[in-house]
Amino acid sequence: MKPTEASIFVFFVSIILMSCEQSEVVHFTSLDKTQQLTVIDRGDFRYLIDGHHSSVPKSNFIKLSVEKIDPVSDCIHICWKNERYDWEVVIDKSVEVESKLDTGRFKFNTSLPVDDRGIPTEKKFRQEKCAIFSYYLMRLTPDTGAIVDIE
Repeated sequence: MKPTEASIFVFFVSIILMSCEQSEVVHFTSLDKTQQLTVIDRGDFRYLIDGHHSSVPKSNFIKLSVEKIDPVSDCIHICWKNERYDWEVVIDKSVEVESKLDTGRFKFNTSLPVDDRGIPTEKKFRQEKCAIFSYYLMRLTPDTGAIVDIE
């Protein structure tokens, strides 16, 4: 193989490898370590899964389209164990594609709650037992409310 042919070959192999769909896995654990939530991103889809997982199971998940979310404002809002749910999650501006989640135990919304003026607010998720994770920064903002493990 000539040097130019080798370069072209390496270029195309690189393109093929980079275009393979990669998964990003983020595990969230409540501070008391009694609750876990796994979030797996695959392209334009995000899966919220109860418990600790490395792949999407056949049940107990919700599949979302996140293609219309602005990357800078892409966040997951979590509140752990309240009087009714094991966890409550909001991914603002996501679109629910499929749900196999136990809605008696878990609550999910595609939009943030609004204040009395109708303006979306994160206020609820800045309280004790809650967390906000920024996908843009890849960290909690503020750095409290959950233990985060990124695979």
